[in-house]
Amino acid sequence: MKHIVIDLEMNKIVKQYRDTFKLSSELIEVGAVKMSDKFEVVDTYQTYVSPDFGKMDERIIQLTGITDDKLEGAPKFAEVMDDFAKWIGREKTQFYSWSMSDIRQFQNEAEFKGYYGKIIRRMELNWNDFQEEYSNLLGIEKKIKLKQAVSAADYEFTGAEHTALADAINTAEILRLSKKPEEFERVMKPVLDLFRPEIGKTTLLEMCPEFFASLSGILKGD
Repeated sequence: MKHIVIDLEMNKIVKQYRDTFKLSSELIEVGAVKMSDKFEVVDTYQTYVSPDFGKMDERIIQLTGITDDKLEGAPKFAEVMDDFAKWIGREKTQFYSWSMSDIRQFQNEAEFKGYYGKIIRRMELNWNDFQEEYSNLLGIEKKIKLKQAVSAADYEFTGAEHTALADAINTAEILRLSKKPEEFERVMKPVLDLFRPEIGKTTLLEMCPEFFASLSGILKGD
């Protein structure tokens, strides 16, 4: 059993194309981490993806650092998906991302562009929303950002935020930690204590919600 952690960066499709084609965004980068059955990192994957509709949105450039120059000569969606599937291999695999937005992007773009590779269905059947899983481990309903999860585990964020491979690497590190219950309890104890009430008592979080929300952003999901 392998475990693949995926992160995507997308570019908004400009209005002149959106009015004609019902697709709101396109892939511009795929980053992934391959982990063993013991959740140890064994390989990484990164590629840019050349969009079909329009130039890079200025806000996305500022967020990701991905410019039109970086995308020049990059493979198109179908070629990337075939290459990605080859990298994943045929072994039984579970897929993870921080939220469900990435699998939805794969689905929507594949349908729109007429890509029928088996990798889409394979991901659909074996996809895990690790953001939700992580919130459940903390015992909270709100979903938090990846960077907050990394900070809560007292890790340094690896690489630049909003770059696909860096986000996948950081997600993989939190995933690895979550699969080791004793280590997770030890590392996350200060955070877990906020949410776990003593018998007959309320949690610190319940007593001072505004204070902890302002410190961590967890309650707001910022």
